[in-house]
Amino acid sequence: MIPLTRPWIEDAEVAAVASVLRSGMLVQGRAVAAFEASVADRCGRPHGVAVSSGTAAIVLSLQALGVGPGDEVLVPALTWPSPAHAARCLGATVRLVDVDPLEWNVTPALLQAARTPRTKAAVVIDQFGNPLRQGFEAVELPLLEDAACALGALFGDGRPCGSLGAAACLSFHPRKVLTTGEGGVVVTDDPAFAEELRAARNHGQSAPGVFTAPGVNHRLTEMQGALGCAQIERLNEALRRRRRHAEALMDALADRLTFQASPPGAQPSYQTLGALLPASVDREEFLAACRARGVQCGRLSYGLHQVGTVPHEGALPVTERVVARGVALPLFPQMSDEQRAQVVAVVRELT
Repeated sequence: MIPLTRPWIEDAEVAAVASVLRSGMLVQGRAVAAFEASVADRCGRPHGVAVSSGTAAIVLSLQALGVGPGDEVLVPALTWPSPAHAARCLGATVRLVDVDPLEWNVTPALLQAARTPRTKAAVVIDQFGNPLRQGFEAVELPLLEDAACALGALFGDGRPCGSLGAAACLSFHPRKVLTTGEGGVVVTDDPAFAEELRAARNHGQSAPGVFTAPGVNHRLTEMQGALGCAQIERLNEALRRRRRHAEALMDALADRLTFQASPPGAQPSYQTLGALLPASVDREEFLAACRARGVQCGRLSYGLHQVGTVPHEGALPVTERVVARGVALPLFPQMSDEQRAQVVAVVRELT
């Protein structure tokens, strides 16, 4: 079976984790600090704060932006539920925003049209590692960039994803371009914002024995930090391989599938290679037939108004179309040319 994805783990990662285990320092030490600095540097930011997951990164960042009960947060409707759930866990109302029909990202115009007097902040997502369009600086709202899938991706003007808004959140779940198993990092230009997050991830403790606010434990382990440091050394090569495979798959299947478009000049990370099936192809039958032929394709994403945990009234037509017809194709750095050719052959047979 050709898997949908596979983490790229080599001897360097194993050795890095083993070294931490032998050291006796297992939580939030030098390896975590080095990983924070490396991620921040890749995002063009001076400050990075490692936390236990990408979702924790969003919760703590929205909290630092002052989001709470009675506030409204704009969230793209096409995504994993994390950003909407994060806002709701803080007591805020979520207002879902439809996405661009070609790029599947929210745009500045869509945000402006959706905002209300109650809107406190907006989450904008580089969906599947596809960089957002330009122009968000004109949106007069605190912005949180959900760059969970976009480490190493570049906006159309050459700036790195993760550099937009008051802060950006990244995830290192095993499906991401770089993995620490679980874990996340918040990157920001604001030193006070970073310090607030450092306290919030550690029981509200701003210094040993000094508690400035109630908090919980969202620390990252040293094993995860060491794993991330080893992974980020190979990030450029991972991105090069992902882009080569993604471009080859899109070229070979452009007459069968509709792929996610990117803004002019942008360089996606291709964390997920998403496409829409023709309307004549039943998606569930397609996925089952792919598996029967040794290729693990998957459903692409969720419409948050359909999951049952995010109240919404009204249609979101682009999101609904992408959810109904969207599939994810296998893509990972270690994919061989032979595996890629098999994916192409199976998809062409079934569409």
